[in-house]
Amino acid sequence: MRSNETIRERIAELESLYDDQDPPSSPLEDEQEAVLLRAIEELEWVLEEREGPPGY
Repeated sequence: MRSNETIRERIAELESLYDDQDPPSSPLEDEQEAVLLRAIEELEWVLEEREGPPGY
């Protein structure tokens, strides 16, 4: 399992890639932007789950 710091670093890398292509200039970049946003959202969800109160 990756540490929270590693996940935050990856989010920052993905956000940088997203910023480099904003606004998208082709259909391929538009699709890649959606993939980047989805990956960022999923990693942020992982952090929220880890930082939240224990479940069950």
